[in-house]
Amino acid sequence: MLPTTAPVHEERPNFENALFIEASTSFIPIANDVPLMISVGVRFAKLHEIWVRGGYMPTGDDIRLGFGAIGYRAVFRPHKLVRPFFGGLFAGVPETCTHDSMGQPSCTKTPIFIIAATGGVRIEPVPWFGVNASLSFGMDTYPNPFGMVELGVSFALPLT
Repeated sequence: MLPTTAPVHEERPNFENALFIEASTSFIPIANDVPLMISVGVRFAKLHEIWVRGGYMPTGDDIRLGFGAIGYRAVFRPHKLVRPFFGGLFAGVPETCTHDSMGQPSCTKTPIFIIAATGGVRIEPVPWFGVNASLSFGMDTYPNPFGMVELGVSFALPLT
């Protein structure tokens, strides 16, 4: 008689609660800015994500300025390839910059703040990797309307 062994079941990582890192770039038409950004965040209860972001503007009205942002998003359809999301963000830039009709930039030392709603879609072929595209619309304290088209990639590490 041969000894029998019970099958071994490997437990797969659960990404319902996760730490994530996101690298992204965007285009902000009203200021011709193209920020480069890095975010870190936490996902909990399958779909809620809170993140903080730092970025730098290598071009546009806000050239050479850094900024910070914080945001929330609800990412629907867990464990699916296509995951729509909706949320909001609050951001700050240390100077208020604009341009005249000739395109010449000018800045003041007054910080500018932005509040915006965000919506988009994340393509998530595996639970730890996603590619996202989003649109944000809101207002800044200049006051100007704010709009942003963003593309990014995210990597997640399970917490459970």
